[in-house]
Amino acid sequence: MASYPRRPQTNPSTGIARSAPGPALGYVEPVTVDPPPGGPPAADGVPDLLSLPDGARYSARLPMALAYAAVMHSPQVRKDDVGTPYITHPMAVAALVWHYGLGVPMYEEEMEDLVIAALLHDVVEDAGGADRLHEIRAMFGPRVADIVVAATDSSPEPGADKPPWRPRKEAHIAHVRSLSEPGSDTADPGACLVIACDKMHNLTGTALAVEASGDAYLDRFRGGPDGTRWYYREMFDALRPALPDPLIADYAARLATLGT
Repeated sequence: MASYPRRPQTNPSTGIARSAPGPALGYVEPVTVDPPPGGPPAADGVPDLLSLPDGARYSARLPMALAYAAVMHSPQVRKDDVGTPYITHPMAVAALVWHYGLGVPMYEEEMEDLVIAALLHDVVEDAGGADRLHEIRAMFGPRVADIVVAATDSSPEPGADKPPWRPRKEAHIAHVRSLSEPGSDTADPGACLVIACDKMHNLTGTALAVEASGDAYLDRFRGGPDGTRWYYREMFDALRPALPDPLIADYAARLATLGT
């Protein structure tokens, strides 16, 4: 008997629709599926999706992370007018991490961890809190988990509200400044890349929507027009010392479009 996600509920702090998180992912018995009538005959077997071919540019951890994120975000939608599935955001952030990170020496040795963290960066904040973080650490390792924590400004337990918006954002910006300070004990350029690509994707969509609809679009965000512009500007200032030049230029251009 098929099972379906429960009716999504809206997180009052984020505006993101979500259902209560279920238990940790576990083993699922394989299912035999008959081909559709008139379709091609079924193959004798299906490929082992955790066994990548020779020459693969990443390990099986990456498709595992994408599947895990897709399950965790499956009831959630973006803050747009068409109900875009939320998973499109972490997928886009992961693509941006690859785009801006490939070929940059300081990211070279951990590119896979950075891309995986990008796929998972909102799971703890929006899909279950500490339980999800424990799962991420167990499945994908401590470095990925640490980047997810760095990208998370709060991790409420299911049913709990996030702290007030402005103090929460101010605290996260202050933390990001410590991560971007060159030569400091807390410097983490990899985490800054993931955080910057997250903000870059959100900023791009927000700037385009404001360009099309005006400041009324920003009323759907907790910070409103003034707070939203303040947040993107301050976060860029906090991240900038740790970012590669192409990302700095593109982020600044998006800020100009938003009118900061």
